[in-house]
Amino acid sequence: MIKFLFIFIFITHQLFALDLSHLLEDIKKESNKELVQEEKRLQKFINNKNKQKQMLKNIKKSLRVANQNTIKLKKTIDNNEKLLAKKESLLNLKVGDLGEMFGSVRQISADFLTNFQNSLSASQSPEKEAVFQKFANAKKLPNTDELKQFWHTILDEIIKSGQISKYSADVIQSDGEQKRKTVTKIGQFAAVSSGQYLSYNRDIQSLVELSTQPSKRVQNKALEFENADNKLMTILIDPTKGSLLSLLSMNPTIMDRIHQGGIVGYVILCLGLFGLLFALYKIILLAIAKFAINKQIKNISTPNQNNSLGKIAKTFYENKDKELSQLEVSMNEAIVIEVNKIKSGENFIKLLAAVAPLLGLLGTVTGMIATFQAITLFGTGDPKLMAGGISTALITTVLGLVTAIPLLFAYTYISSSSNKISSILEEQSIGLIAKNLK
Repeated sequence: MIKFLFIFIFITHQLFALDLSHLLEDIKKESNKELVQEEKRLQKFINNKNKQKQMLKNIKKSLRVANQNTIKLKKTIDNNEKLLAKKESLLNLKVGDLGEMFGSVRQISADFLTNFQNSLSASQSPEKEAVFQKFANAKKLPNTDELKQFWHTILDEIIKSGQISKYSADVIQSDGEQKRKTVTKIGQFAAVSSGQYLSYNRDIQSLVELSTQPSKRVQNKALEFENADNKLMTILIDPTKGSLLSLLSMNPTIMDRIHQGGIVGYVILCLGLFGLLFALYKIILLAIAKFAINKQIKNISTPNQNNSLGKIAKTFYENKDKELSQLEVSMNEAIVIEVNKIKSGENFIKLLAAVAPLLGLLGTVTGMIATFQAITLFGTGDPKLMAGGISTALITTVLGLVTAIPLLFAYTYISSSSNKISSILEEQSIGLIAKNLK
């Protein structure tokens, strides 16, 4: 075993020595190659030495020529600048007041262009925009004919801004469909078509129906105005040239206000609706009962069971032969039963009238809490956020009061009617007892 191990170690040592010999030979070969390449580069540099001197000489010569040209060009530039200054001075002397007029024309054109692009006239005469654009961006003084064109365009725009005009134009309706319509323009203050108020959208360069229109009465007036032939009629206009009408879209409708009340608002409305229906039902019952009692008064001797007085009269006739104290007890019992029937439900209506504003106050408090939480998160930098939150919170109070007021009136009327009927029943009962004593 030891013999075999010795043979293995000896063979491994011989192999390792052989590898190192090869490595040494490779290193020597690479070193010789590098020396040969270095010699070649050195020889090439020596051979090109004379050429490099000539190249340097040529470059220095070119630099001298370039410097001379630079000096000549600088002199030429200076001379041109002096000549340009003289020409500009001469031009200013010759132009005189025309320069100020040119500036005025550009300024007026720019002002008219801005106003025109945001006015209703852009839908009636879109070609005027190119005229104002031309003079606003002019780089040279316009000639006489161009100034006359500018003057005529401004004069025409001023005249039409004070007239009522009818023309055809593309109108984008509330459903998004574009349609060719006849438009009636009242100066720069309003434009209507088929009773619908319009505004001019600069981005799409078209008339657009307002998303929120004025009341139906105002729309009908506008429609009548469109169809009128040289008649003096009234129509709603916007002196702010569309700003006030545009704000209508931000004004919430009644349904929007109700939705702002949230769950509490819906509860208040449900209670109010139920209370009013119940009050109406009670009023009808009292009217029927009063009619039947008045009819019974005319024929008190023959009691009818379809009314309260008839039931009390029947009790009287059944107990009139008894002692007075027993008769009074029986009559009082019958009166109490009938009066309770007549007055039933009154307190429920009174309860709803009291609960409605309390629920409204509850909704307001919760809404204010939410508003203050929003202020805590976002700060008071936006007054609209705080004002809008408070407005929404107060909606429930409004709904509560709107519900409570008619319920309170209904309760007062029902209570008054039932008291009158109760008084009639008591008077007739006392009259029956008095007749029996005689």
